[in-house]
Amino acid sequence: MRMNFASYLASVPEAWIMGMTTVFFLTIFVSWTLWAWWPSNKERLEQDALLPFEDGEL
Repeated sequence: MRMNFASYLASVPEAWIMGMTTVFFLTIFVSWTLWAWWPSNKERLEQDALLPFEDGEL
C-alpha cells in the first residue's frame, strides 16, 4: 500500500523523535561503557566486585 504525502508528513516527527531517542541512549551506553573500562576506575570496580563475598555484619 502506498502512503499519501499527508500521512508521510504526519509520520516524520515520530521518526525523528525515535531516531533522536536512539542516538541519546546509544550515547549514554557508550559513555557508561567507557567509564567502566577507564583505567582510573579499575581498582575501585575490582574492589566493588568482591563485596558480595566479604563476610561481615549488616
